Amino acid sequence: MLIRGKKFLFVANGTSSAAFSTYNLFVAKLTFVVGKGGVGKTTVSCALALHLAAQHPGTSTLLMSTDPAHSVADMLETESHPVPRRLAGIKEKLLIWQVDSEREFKKFLESNREGILNIVENGTFFNREEIAPLLDTTLPGMSEVAGLLALREMLESGKHDHIVVDTAPFGHTLRLFELPGHFQRFLNFLEVASSRDALLAQRFGGRAAGPAHGFLEDWQATVRQVKEAFGAGQADVLLVTSPETFSLNEAVRCMQALQESAHDMHVSGIVLNRVVMDAAGCSRCRYRVRMGREAVQFLKRNFPRVPRLIGPDPGNPVLGAVRLRRFGAAVFAGRRTNLSTHAPKGPKHTMKFTRSEWPVPETRLSFTLGKGGVGKTTITAALAYRSRALRKDVHATVCSTDPAPSLDDIFQKKIDDHLVHVFGDPGLGAMEMDSVFEFRRWAARIKQQLSASTHMESGGLHVDLTFEKEVFAALMEVVPPGVDEVFAVFRILDLLEAKPGMVFIDMAPTGHALELLRMPERILLWSRLLLKSLASHRTLALAQDVAVELAGLGQRVRKLLEIMRKPRESRAWAVMLPEPVPDRQTQRLLAAMNELGIAVDSLFVNRVLVEPESGCRRCRRARRWQMDTLQTLQQKYGAHRLYLVRDFPEEIAGAQKMKRFTGELWQIQSED
Repeated sequence: MLIRGKKFLFVANGTSSAAFSTYNLFVAKLTFVVGKGGVGKTTVSCALALHLAAQHPGTSTLLMSTDPAHSVADMLETESHPVPRRLAGIKEKLLIWQVDSEREFKKFLESNREGILNIVENGTFFNREEIAPLLDTTLPGMSEVAGLLALREMLESGKHDHIVVDTAPFGHTLRLFELPGHFQRFLNFLEVASSRDALLAQRFGGRAAGPAHGFLEDWQATVRQVKEAFGAGQADVLLVTSPETFSLNEAVRCMQALQESAHDMHVSGIVLNRVVMDAAGCSRCRYRVRMGREAVQFLKRNFPRVPRLIGPDPGNPVLGAVRLRRFGAAVFAGRRTNLSTHAPKGPKHTMKFTRSEWPVPETRLSFTLGKGGVGKTTITAALAYRSRALRKDVHATVCSTDPAPSLDDIFQKKIDDHLVHVFGDPGLGAMEMDSVFEFRRWAARIKQQLSASTHMESGGLHVDLTFEKEVFAALMEVVPPGVDEVFAVFRILDLLEAKPGMVFIDMAPTGHALELLRMPERILLWSRLLLKSLASHRTLALAQDVAVELAGLGQRVRKLLEIMRKPRESRAWAVMLPEPVPDRQTQRLLAAMNELGIAVDSLFVNRVLVEPESGCRRCRRARRWQMDTLQTLQQKYGAHRLYLVRDFPEEIAGAQKMKRFTGELWQIQSED
C-alpha cells in the first residue's frame, strides 16, 4: 500500500500531539487487517472497504472475513450469506463474504476426492473403502484451510480490484499465513505416496506407469500463486491495536511474528484504534486521553518506520454503512467527522444494580469463553485468584489455549509451556500451551517406533515395509494448522491428572474455542475410523504400533469428554461486553454450547459503567448504549446467572490490581 504525505493532528485536551500519516489509497490488491482480538479489526476492515469503494468508483471491492466467529454482517447491519453478495444500500460495487469454512472445505474435497483416494490407495496399505470415511470427518485447522482456499478462488477469478480480509485474532491468522508452507509439506507427502510404482520399477526393473495425478501439479501451481500473492508488493498487512498495554504488547509480538515468518509480508500501516480525543473535564476520559498519548509514544519507539493512523472512540458502537464510511474517512483521510449516535429508543427504564460476591467454581475444570477482547483472560485469572483466596487448600492453575496468549501481561511474569507460580502464591500457577512442540514430540516418538523395524514375516512371506516407513515419515512432517486444538485437548487432560486441584482454561476467541471443544468428539470419531481401517492389517507390525497409539488416544479423549459433559466436574463461563455485536455473538456461542452438551455456569458482562451518568457527554452516551443492551439480557440469558464487572479505568495487571478487581462485583437488581 503506497502512502502519501497527508497529515492530521491528534488533538487531546486542547493540545496537539504527534502527527499521523494517512492513506492516499493507492492500494495493493490484497490487504489483511490483523491484530489482537477486540481491538476493532472488523470495524477497521469494514471502514477500509467502504472507503476504498468510495475513493475508486468503477472498481470492485471485496470485503471477506476468515474469522470463524464472523461479525462483518453484524457490523454492517446486513444479512449473512455463504457466497459473496453485493452490499445493498450503497451505489459503489462492494461485496461482502463471510467464508463458511465447512462449505468451502467440502467444495475442495468434492473436486479432489478421487485423486486423493487414488494416491492413498496406491501408495499405502489402505484401500479407498478404509480411507474414504476419514476424508469426510471434520479436520483440525479447517477454518484456516478454507480461508486459504477462498482467497485462492478470489485471486484466480480476477473479478475484484481490491480484496480486504477481516482476519481472526492474530494467533490464528498467523496460521493462515503459514498455510502455503503447510500445503507444500502435504504435497510432498502425497508425492511420496504416489511414487510407489516408480520405486518398484526402480528396484525390480520394468517401466512404471505414469499415474494421472495432474491435480498435484495444479496444487503446486496454486501454492506458488498464493506464496506470490502473500509477498511484498502483492499483499499488505494493516495492523490494528488500541491504547491498552495488553494490545500494544500484542502488536509488537505480531510484528515480530510477521518478520520471522517465511513470507516477506509488508506492514503498510498501523491503526491506533479506540482513542479518546477529548477529556471534556471527565476524569475517566482524562485517563483514556493520557493512555492515547502514551500509546503514540509507544508506537513511535517500536514502529518508527511504519505509517501510523488513528481511530477515534466516540463512546458508542460504530454500526452501519453510513457511520462506518465516516469512520473510514476519519482514519484513512484524516477528516473531522461526527461519529456519535444515541442508543435506540427502548422502554424508559432506570436500571439498578446490587453488589454481589465473586462466584467460586466448584468444578475441577472451568472454561472461559467469549469474543476476542471482551476480557476473558482477566476473568479467568480472577476466578482462579478468588478461588485461591477462599480455598487455600486447593491448587489453582490458569492455562491459555490461545495461540496469542497474554497471561504475561496479567501476571507480570514470563509465562511459557511450563507451570510457574504467580503472584508469589505457590498454590496459584499459570502456563501457556506450546502445542506445536507437543506435536513434534509425539511425531518423533512415532518415527522412532517406525524405525525399529522395516521388515517382517507374514504368512511365510517376507514383507518389506521400507516404503510405508517413508510415507509415514513424510506424513509426520505435515504439522496440521489446527494442531493447537488437538494437543490442547491432551494437555488439558494432563493437567487434570497431574495433581488434585482446579484448572481454569483461558480459551481462544469464540470461533476457535468452539473448534477446541468440538475436537474431542472429532478425535474419537477419527481414531475409531482409523482403528477400523487398521483391523484388516493387524498382522503388520507397522499397523500394530499405530493401532496401539490410537487406542491410547481414544481412551484419553473419551475420559476428557466424560469430564466436559458432567456439570459437577466441568463448567463454562461466558464473557461479553454490553454492546450490540458482542451480544449477538454471545447468543450464537450459548446456542453452540447447548448443542455440545457443555453446561455454561454464568455470564460475565464486563466493563459496565455502573455509576450514574456523569456530566461527560461521551460517557453519558456510552452508558445509554450499555443500558439498552443490559435491559434485554434477562430475557435472552435468563437461564444463566448474570454478573456485571465494573469498568475499571486502569488495566488489571499485578496482584494488587487483581485484588481490587475481585473485591467488587455487581448484578442487575430484581424488580421483585
